[in-house]
Amino acid sequence: MRKEKIKTEDFTSKNRPNTRLKQFGDIFIHRFLELVKISLLQAVFAMPLLVTVVLDWILIRYIANNGLGANALFTVFLFTSISLIFTVAISFIGITGVFYCMKKLIYADGEFAASAFFIGMREEGKKGFVIGLLEGFSSGVMVLGLYFFFIFQPQVSPTVLGFGIAIVIIQFILMTMFTYYSLAQVTIYTNDLRSIFKNSILLMLVRFPFNILFMIIHPGIFIALISIMDITAYVGVGLSIFFSTFSYLIWMLGCVSAFDRYINKECFPDFYKKGLDTTEQQN
Repeated sequence: MRKEKIKTEDFTSKNRPNTRLKQFGDIFIHRFLELVKISLLQAVFAMPLLVTVVLDWILIRYIANNGLGANALFTVFLFTSISLIFTVAISFIGITGVFYCMKKLIYADGEFAASAFFIGMREEGKKGFVIGLLEGFSSGVMVLGLYFFFIFQPQVSPTVLGFGIAIVIIQFILMTMFTYYSLAQVTIYTNDLRSIFKNSILLMLVRFPFNILFMIIHPGIFIALISIMDITAYVGVGLSIFFSTFSYLIWMLGCVSAFDRYINKECFPDFYKKGLDTTEQQN
């Protein structure tokens, strides 16, 4: 039997990565199974949303294959838009728990996945639900807007069509950026929602290039997989169930990096670079 090497030193801050990017790799390698567990916990709260999406996809295919007409299709899209408001809000209760877990991992606070998840929901779930209602409304507007622009395509010019589609998609992108920054603040700070929303708008604008990159990762990859074809849709649903937390970790690290630069450095020095090896900066 091979003799294992035993560490002779306790874990210290010098064992930590010194950047948020390196911290992602460190958490990914050492907390992989914990991230999967958190994803499964979140999947429970995302189940109404997943069921709604799958059911609507089946109904749309059925209507298209049987030629039931525009009225039946409109009914499905209207139902989808309304249901998204509430199913997304329910999902955001779980996402609040996920962001709380990510805060614990990033700041090295040492909570177990399940306990931190439910603590985060209990403490900040109401705010998460309100934020989720905003995201759900934005999602519903996008879905219903895309239906109208595509169904009335022959009656409008390509310029008007493209402009309308761009508006409904861009508002969804901006709202998603806004809600993720809001959730990150909810789990870290004790501000009221008015202050949180104000900061989220500012961070959404000043960090726009980074936010677009994060949007491509999540929810961009999942939406693309679900939209392409049936097989990729199954892959997208599977990834969202088992590995959604990895993309939320990327978002949370991006948010924390922004907080360090624009908030913590001046206002909350105890949170500045928290969870990182700051030896080089101190020297």
